Amino acid sequence: MKLLCFHVAGQDFGVPIAAVKETIAERPLTRLFLVPRFVCGLINLRGEVVAILDLAALLGLPSDEPARGHRREARNMIILRANLLAGVRDARHAANRPAAGLLVDRLDGVRDLEPSELKPPPPTLAAEPAGYLDGVASAGNPPRPLLLLSPERVLGSPQLTPYRREMR
Repeated sequence: MKLLCFHVAGQDFGVPIAAVKETIAERPLTRLFLVPRFVCGLINLRGEVVAILDLAALLGLPSDEPARGHRREARNMIILRANLLAGVRDARHAANRPAAGLLVDRLDGVRDLEPSELKPPPPTLAAEPAGYLDGVASAGNPPRPLLLLSPERVLGSPQLTPYRREMR
């Protein structure tokens, strides 16, 4: 399985490359009011309005705020395919449309992962964060945990239910 790997709040994550429409550099967005902190705002992506979610805030991870007087490094946005959304009527058409974007600290390239390398989330992990994961693998040198994120479960999160609308 091919994974797009990235970093969020000092953690290493991966998502299946098939779930990714594209990656883009962080760009200005339109902030929204009366939404939780994990909803960053909206961007216009070639005529499509896309909601951008702060993955660190959604997962309850600490924010990597720069020290006072220092600029934050440019972050990236991972645009997920709309066919990941529950209830999509035309999955083939939706595969070419953006569902939402995830704001991440840094991209780390594409990695091949053998299914045998994937282990279930540890039982000590709380149910909610474990529910967002398809598993955990070891990556890098020295080895570090690579958390395999399930984009379908992230987009299907109960935290996002009040903001979900049917795709046309």
